[in-house]
Amino acid sequence: MILPEDYVSQKFYQLAGYVKHKRYNNVYEGGCPICREGKSWGRKRRLYYVAKQSYIYCHNCGWTGDPIKFIQQVEGITFKDILDEAKDYDIVPIHEDQQLEKKQYQDHTLPVDSINLFDDSQVSYFKDDSIVKTALQYIKNRKLDVAANKPKSLWVSHKDFTHKNRLVLPFYDTDGKIVFYQTRTLIEGKGTLPKYLSKIGSDKSLFNINNITSNIDKIFIAEGPIDACFIRNCVAVAGIQENSDTTFTQKQDNQLDRFKFHDRVWVLDSQYQDKAARLKTRKLIEQQESVFIWPEKYGTAFKDFNDMCLGLGISEVPYKFILDNTYTGPKAMLKLGSI
Repeated sequence: MILPEDYVSQKFYQLAGYVKHKRYNNVYEGGCPICREGKSWGRKRRLYYVAKQSYIYCHNCGWTGDPIKFIQQVEGITFKDILDEAKDYDIVPIHEDQQLEKKQYQDHTLPVDSINLFDDSQVSYFKDDSIVKTALQYIKNRKLDVAANKPKSLWVSHKDFTHKNRLVLPFYDTDGKIVFYQTRTLIEGKGTLPKYLSKIGSDKSLFNINNITSNIDKIFIAEGPIDACFIRNCVAVAGIQENSDTTFTQKQDNQLDRFKFHDRVWVLDSQYQDKAARLKTRKLIEQQESVFIWPEKYGTAFKDFNDMCLGLGISEVPYKFILDNTYTGPKAMLKLGSI
């Protein structure tokens, strides 16, 4: 038998890393969760799901097999479990000339049946629910409930196929509507699920662009949403490619165009501890951008701004601290070169 492409593609997005879909040949590419691809994890996609042939293989470790074998090995569930999960899809016998009918993708604002963790009435209703408790504890442990630039809401879903039991980070547009979201695993190191997953089939927005005010004439740009919660007037691009000259999506460019009188300052993870942040900082300096470069005292002690706030027991990274360590041009390159 063969599993429907809709089901397998959703599983591939859930289990593989940083998945990309090539429409012209209908092949899905991602990071292999079986071998983790060594030092190339996060940079290369060597795992392929060829939908037409219902076949998955990894060019790095040589793993090959059908989707059923892949899901069983990576997620550790039984054949029956897979069939139960796929019951909303039509499972058909393999015929060489048979094409699988794809379901139309439904563009939900948030994952299915999401619970607002900042809504007291909803939290009270689900007060005995284990995943809600886990999510609330995670929020408290990361100080997201008291962060100076926290979003208007945080969510969790029990039922969404791809994003269930993960913290949902909503991306509001400047008109206050949710136009994108990312989800984060709530349990560190569990299985092979990627830490972050993005809304499928949607252009990336800027996290917390709705929180920008005119009281501060700067827009700070972080990589991830959680760090952006601890700096006022800070947005997040939801992932960077350290060697790419392309910085923003078209939607993100359009959002920033509404704040032309704000200067931009990039605030990435510690260049002392994160190679990708160090490489991206260099690229940004070459593009004449203003960048925050971590002072050694803090850059060697903390890996990012959330880590810094937890370590220092604060809910906000001071605005002056950011500006005192912001550089451009030759000074920035000299400062980076000393790390």
